[in-house]
Amino acid sequence: MTATTQDAVAPPGGSGTVPPDAFRAAMTRFARSVTVVTAYDGADPVGCTATAVLSLTDRPPTLLVSLASDSGTLGHIRAAERFGVSVLPYRLRALAARFAELPAARRFDGVDHDGAYGAPLLGGAVAAVVCRVTRYVALGDHTLVVGQVVHVATDEGAEPLIHFARRQTRPER
Repeated sequence: MTATTQDAVAPPGGSGTVPPDAFRAAMTRFARSVTVVTAYDGADPVGCTATAVLSLTDRPPTLLVSLASDSGTLGHIRAAERFGVSVLPYRLRALAARFAELPAARRFDGVDHDGAYGAPLLGGAVAAVVCRVTRYVALGDHTLVVGQVVHVATDEGAEPLIHFARRQTRPER
């Protein structure tokens, strides 16, 4: 599939962008880790599945997460001013659907997690990060949450769950 705008530069007053379906199709070709972004609602853990997570800089160590602006998890991050990100391992791939589809109040039922660093982190994660929020940036229907990293943990032996071409997979060895 190929889609382009008619002009290399958007005309004044025109959107100058490709159709949303063409954009979504192209984005399926960007392989990315499947993560669960978390926070606390008082003492209760909350979270959602996310793939729009990236390292912003290492001086200071900073992470960026993109969440729907109407996301319940985003509301709890705003209240807590901290968030966690757990990179799911392939062996726990069922958690991706759980944190995307179940009612928010049931997502953590029976899920191993640790909140020692101010945000819930899932047990068995390939990598886990806790951040202190430094900025929110509203863009379109999403909000970018920028946070300075205050804790990291990794499991060098775990295989990450990868989202690619509208399916979940793992890296080939």
